[in-house]
Amino acid sequence: MVDYNSMNEQKRLEALYSYDILDTDTEKDFDDLTALAAAICGTPICLISFVDKDRQWFKSHHGLDARQTDRCHSFCSHAIQYPQQLMQVEDAQNDIRFRDNPLVTGSPDIRFYAGMPLLDKEGYALGSLCVIDQRPKLLNDAQQKALQTIANQVVDKLLLRKNNRNLILANKNLSESNKKLIAAENSLKKAITDLKESKDKIQNILDIVGEGIGITDSAGTIIYTNKRNQEIFQLDEKSMLGLSNLSSEWNNRRSTGESLPADEHPITVALNTGNPVLDYVFLISDQKGNSKYIRMNAMPIKDISGKVNGAIGSFADITESYLLQLKLRESENSLKSAISSANLGTWQMNVQTKELIASNRMKELFDFYPEEPMSFEAAVGQVAESHRQEVMDIITSSISKDKANEFEFPIVGYHDKKLRWVCATVQTYKNPGDLNISYLSGTVADITERKIDEQRRTDFVGMVSHELKNPLTAINLYLQLLSRSINKNNDPLLADKISKIDNQVKRMENLINGFLDVARLGEGKIRLEKSEFNIADLIKVNEEECLNMISSHRLVFEPAESALLKADRNKIEQVVINFINNAVKYSPHNTIINIRCFTKDGYVYITVKDQGMGIAIKDQPFIFDRFYRVENDAVKSKKGFGLGLYICKEIIERHNGQIGFESREGAGSKFWFRLPY
Repeated sequence: MVDYNSMNEQKRLEALYSYDILDTDTEKDFDDLTALAAAICGTPICLISFVDKDRQWFKSHHGLDARQTDRCHSFCSHAIQYPQQLMQVEDAQNDIRFRDNPLVTGSPDIRFYAGMPLLDKEGYALGSLCVIDQRPKLLNDAQQKALQTIANQVVDKLLLRKNNRNLILANKNLSESNKKLIAAENSLKKAITDLKESKDKIQNILDIVGEGIGITDSAGTIIYTNKRNQEIFQLDEKSMLGLSNLSSEWNNRRSTGESLPADEHPITVALNTGNPVLDYVFLISDQKGNSKYIRMNAMPIKDISGKVNGAIGSFADITESYLLQLKLRESENSLKSAISSANLGTWQMNVQTKELIASNRMKELFDFYPEEPMSFEAAVGQVAESHRQEVMDIITSSISKDKANEFEFPIVGYHDKKLRWVCATVQTYKNPGDLNISYLSGTVADITERKIDEQRRTDFVGMVSHELKNPLTAINLYLQLLSRSINKNNDPLLADKISKIDNQVKRMENLINGFLDVARLGEGKIRLEKSEFNIADLIKVNEEECLNMISSHRLVFEPAESALLKADRNKIEQVVINFINNAVKYSPHNTIINIRCFTKDGYVYITVKDQGMGIAIKDQPFIFDRFYRVENDAVKSKKGFGLGLYICKEIIERHNGQIGFESREGAGSKFWFRLPY
């Protein structure tokens, strides 16, 4: 029993305030309980009263308009002095404590009062569940037990209400069960109102609950089980009754797999301590030998004197969700291991506060010391000025569009001032506990060596291409002179040879121009010479040239739809020819190659479909990368530098178009691009 001196009174008030129940709106669950208690006790008034410092406040006030009264007039203040027992006042006019009380001498004319203290798990009386009548009376034993049971329900609801915020994330499955349980409780209240303690109706209600329900006596022997409980354990009611919570049939184990000690079982704890056990997870085996993870709540059943004479256990089979959580943890550990192995820096930032949390590896890349704070502003300040605005735009886009991004940019070391290139990823996510809070997170990788290597290759390609241009120019000059001489001499055989040499020179010029385009792309200097032309005319010219030059395959040009484009005609033609040449290169002889040009939704589409070898799934993400070539036996004899599709992609994207492909290994490919018109 709590001794209500000033210190304990202060602790009692702290316990009351911790439930954050005072001055809240009425709630149907509590109103249903007061209505039920009033009906069972046959009184016009029933209150759920919480005793504050200077007042008593009514969470539910069945039959009474007032929401609070002064504590000095409160009957409940007396009731909580004896928290373990029911307080009854048969006739307040004959009780020296209350006969002059204005609640007795005036409205609501209290004569009879019975109050059951509302005890929390620490044993503090928060208030009482009380019934009131305007005429003298006393409750019989059944009514007293019912009032105690309903008072326990009130405390249970307070506990559930208090713990709901934490439980809502971990108990999504349990939440649905609780809804069904509330529905069952409502049905149970109606059944009690219609037919008090009707066993058949209670049985029906409990059988529709989504959780397993079991009731034991004081020794832990099972005296009641619902259908869901039987389904979980795969055991019929007759076989289950008479077993105890510690019977070997359950094979009780901790969630880690070792045997569960008897004194740790939730039912045993509830019976031995008189305290509820919430959300205890452990392993059992059903009668078919299947292991199941169980989440259990156990509540002691007490008589009017507070003695524990049994326990109620509710079970939920959480095997699927528990194993999923384990897999998620394993995935998280694997991800951490992969990040560590890849030597990646990681970071996280609160979008609202701009608070940045950076790993030691990220600090190392930006040249901050491990113990040195690294703010978002400081990190952005190390981005090279040439790329700073672009980086900020990408971060802003990620926040506003909730879109993941990957991007590359140079940074300058905070201390050593060295230039480094990094590849960063960024994505957004919400705080599951507060959806108003957003975070950015991502990784940072050092790509300085790759960037240096790419620049060397680009410089080399540009240099070699320029050097090759000069001899080709001379060869072209000599070919022109030879052509004039041959025309005068009318030598068709030599003219054919010169024509073939000229074709090879043009092919070499195209390769060199491709190399130069790569170099210009790397320097951002590629030029577009846009003019207005009809795409159908371009396709027609290509059709005539290809049909004259390509005899190894069956080229099918579907009629092209007319549409005016403002674009660099030569470069668009370069893309079309590249698609056709690739289809020829990677398709068996005499197979069909389809070329289509059509308009749709404001775009011109050009597609080239072949019946070739197709592209393996592992190669598809890289097919437009610079210098990338598929490595397998089928393409060993195919010559190339891995630049064609890279150049095509850059050309189309610089025209604000899109480029892509569809392919299945062994079933051919379809390359396409579209341009706005």
